[in-house]
Amino acid sequence: MRFLDYLSLSLRSLRRSRMRSLLTIFAIVIGATGITVMLTFVTTVKNLTVASFVKTGQIEQIQIAQATDLRYDPTGMSVQSGGGSLSGDGSTSSTTQLTSALETKISKVPHVVSVAAVLRSRSPAISNIRFKGKDWVVQSVLGYEPTGALTPAVIAGRDLKAEDSGNQLLISKNYADVLGFSGKYESAIGVHITLHTMEGYTGAGANLPTRLPPMHQCAQNQRKCFGGPTSGLPAIDIPATIVGVLDNSENGDQPLIMMPLGAYIDIYNQSQPANVQFAPQNNQQGSGNNGGNNGGNNGNQQPSGPGVVVGGWSRPSVTTFIANQGGFDSFMAKADDVTHVAEVASAIARFGVGTSTGLKALNDQKAQANIIGLVLGGLGLIALLIASLGVMNTMIMSVLQRTREIGVMRALGARRKTIRRIFTIEATAIGFFGGLIGVIFGSIFVLVAKPIITNMAKSGSLTGATFTVPPWLMLAVIAGTSGIGFLSGFFPARRASNLDPVEALRYE
Repeated sequence: MRFLDYLSLSLRSLRRSRMRSLLTIFAIVIGATGITVMLTFVTTVKNLTVASFVKTGQIEQIQIAQATDLRYDPTGMSVQSGGGSLSGDGSTSSTTQLTSALETKISKVPHVVSVAAVLRSRSPAISNIRFKGKDWVVQSVLGYEPTGALTPAVIAGRDLKAEDSGNQLLISKNYADVLGFSGKYESAIGVHITLHTMEGYTGAGANLPTRLPPMHQCAQNQRKCFGGPTSGLPAIDIPATIVGVLDNSENGDQPLIMMPLGAYIDIYNQSQPANVQFAPQNNQQGSGNNGGNNGGNNGNQQPSGPGVVVGGWSRPSVTTFIANQGGFDSFMAKADDVTHVAEVASAIARFGVGTSTGLKALNDQKAQANIIGLVLGGLGLIALLIASLGVMNTMIMSVLQRTREIGVMRALGARRKTIRRIFTIEATAIGFFGGLIGVIFGSIFVLVAKPIITNMAKSGSLTGATFTVPPWLMLAVIAGTSGIGFLSGFFPARRASNLDPVEALRYE
């Protein structure tokens, strides 16, 4: 018999018991639809993650910090794998300070094409963002060298460029949300905002007078009050322009502002008076010193009246400022090719620092996606295995109902393998049609849900996701359900082929 003859007999048998066949196929459809939808989502997210790492160059990045258990962060923020920021814990950090000299050494490592130094704010020079008459508290400011080595995940606008001056900023999307640009982040690009400093500010743009206003008097243990000779100086406004919006989901949705490292140092490297002499007050003669604007809680032990700056103002050099910060927070190096990332990371680690690569972070995310895919696929597979019991039951019932028919075919010369093939193809057809209909239903579901998912993804890390069922998944689902049908029908088919022709003809 030809294959088409076998198929014709099998389809005729399925039509003979339509309701039973439809219910059996429907059970397979449920499992096939679930697998199609779930694995489409997982595959799309996985492919999007890979494309994002490749497009932004993160796959070629090596992050460097003092921590030995560094977790890769595309923003350059040095974070320990345990989740805490680097704070000098001897158990997790090296003693090698990240200096400009070390940055030069790293830049000379073979296959390194660029290096970017990163500094994160430790003192509150900037207190608020001002926009349209409203203020929002600034939590974290990060400065980095826009050399191309560090490429933050920008969901709107662009990354910083080497030619950018100090008034170009990247803001995290949660800042963009409170500024009124939620879901329309492109509208935030080019918008002018104001960075409002703390009182006592003496960085770039500040007026440094020879006569200081009265100092702030801080109650004991009052954390938000900053004393010292310059504490009475007024805050200033620093104009800035938004050039990009960050997807900050990768660093715990922490509100973040990023600016060129030069602008960051200009703002946070505060000038200090060489000496301050205060006029007598409350029968006390006081003379301040160069305590700066971080004098802490002074109580009422120092005079608060106006002071005269004696000896002028001085500002630490950039090298001194960085050294006072404990060195740079991190470096981001970029390899010339992904094949050299591990080699470069190993060479840099010999300098006594911790390293973490974007390639490892990508592989970790792919592994997580694979685990999720296995779990979701396993749930669908369980549904298919349950459906396979229905296929087996259907085929056993079909053998019992067609026992006399089998006897007639055997009496007419049909061989055992012919009978076996008829029932096996019939079971495989049930699995094939169940998988085919399941893939169609799954594709329709993805197509209908696609606009909703895409709209939700625009405000998150899934920007650019297409959510289309890949052809290989369609073929895999149909092949899988057909295989399940074949295996489920094998034993009933074998039973049918082993029937004795004489007994089968006598069966009622």
